[in-house]
Amino acid sequence: MTRRAVPALVMLAVGFAALVVVGRESPVEPAPVFATPAGAWMPSVSDTDVLTGSWFCPGVPASGEEGVGGEIVVANRDAEQLLGRFSILTPDGPGPDQQLVVEPWSRTRIDVDAFVTAAFVGVVVELEGGRGIVEQRAFHPAGDSVAPCANDTSDEWYFADGFTVDGSVETLVLSNPYDDAAVVDLAFATQAGESTPAAFQGFTIMPQSVETIRIAELGARDEPVIAVQVQASSGRIVVGRAQHYLGGGRLGYDVSLAAPALRDQWWFADGELGEGITETFAIYNPTEADVEVDVVFLGLPLDANFGDVPPIQVPARQVVVFDPTDSEAAGPIPDGRHAAVFSTLADPSIVVERILTRPAGDSVATTVVMGAPPRVDAFVASTWHLGIGPDQPAEDALVIYNVDNVEGSVTVRAVGPAGPTAVESLTDVTIGPGEVITLDLVDPDVLGRELIVETTNRVFVERLLPRGGDLPGVSGSWALPASDG
Repeated sequence: MTRRAVPALVMLAVGFAALVVVGRESPVEPAPVFATPAGAWMPSVSDTDVLTGSWFCPGVPASGEEGVGGEIVVANRDAEQLLGRFSILTPDGPGPDQQLVVEPWSRTRIDVDAFVTAAFVGVVVELEGGRGIVEQRAFHPAGDSVAPCANDTSDEWYFADGFTVDGSVETLVLSNPYDDAAVVDLAFATQAGESTPAAFQGFTIMPQSVETIRIAELGARDEPVIAVQVQASSGRIVVGRAQHYLGGGRLGYDVSLAAPALRDQWWFADGELGEGITETFAIYNPTEADVEVDVVFLGLPLDANFGDVPPIQVPARQVVVFDPTDSEAAGPIPDGRHAAVFSTLADPSIVVERILTRPAGDSVATTVVMGAPPRVDAFVASTWHLGIGPDQPAEDALVIYNVDNVEGSVTVRAVGPAGPTAVESLTDVTIGPGEVITLDLVDPDVLGRELIVETTNRVFVERLLPRGGDLPGVSGSWALPASDG
């Protein structure tokens, strides 16, 4: 195990209406939080007893091409057998419902390629009692990609980043899991401004089906940033994005879930600057008013000598790319790991994604992660779940940011036949006030298992998993926070 920890530079206090940034000399405890209703949080897990729990997977490839495919992983967090069913949504409608049984403290994999052949498919999983975790994994020769499935549908979805430079392929995956058609309007923002193609106003998604849209076919070729807004005038849907990066400084493959709502704050646990590393943030404002966005970098040494970042101006219906290495923007932010938070005092109005390209062998690997939105109460998860962890040893696989201004500890539990068991090498690991640490997942006990990250403090947890096969580099995604504590 290795740990990288740095003292906090500054902490944040989150109120019901505004973010208050305080100085380095007198930090206060923040209250960044998550919420459980659809549109108010990221995917999460709960121990609350419910009759059923539904999960909506944004979409995986199922084309049948060599090395291309997808699977859904269902993890049972209980000592009782977990029963459920799943349905695969295709462009031609749903496949037959399939029964699902997950034994106590185990996982079941659904190989979507075994049921259908289509460029992309969505999957709906319904679990009795709701005590399960559902995540998806896309397989591709350019790298595997893991993403949590959504807890609910929404009538609005957003992406801040998109990329078609050097033939890179961006595909939107729109899933309608319901018995009635959904009607949506799409808007796109590039560096040239907003566009609303007529073909995608009043665009219909048939019942229990999937529609895919290749962004380049809209004429948005060689675009370094493309933000997307999907609003349903009828129905509720789930929106995912598949990105195959082929150049322009980016390489790799990524399938992810869109944001179901605009927010006034977005958090990131992972971030890194250094030789050969490129880190940027796409900030999208689809509203009718200009907004001013503040960014604070966290988990940095107290003696880090860089100036405050001036507010970022994001005009109405536009997307802005922020580069933290821009000397005019921030000064010399030190190399190494950091967390970050983007916020605006305006009403919820922005979406923020982080784009990280790191050296990988003789090449590079790009991963894009949506920020984590807060909620208005004082809750931040201290327990996080990974339905999908590494199948092979992975260094720096967990990135954990402690939002509290007190020292805490971290324990990782691996779920086996007897239930969750603390991993000896990952028990009571110290995490200091406002620190960012990374943990290696190399112990044989953690490989191929559901994992639980338990902390004494409130934290944000991102995971970095190997891209798969013989590919170097990692793919990033959030762990799933526990909504009950």
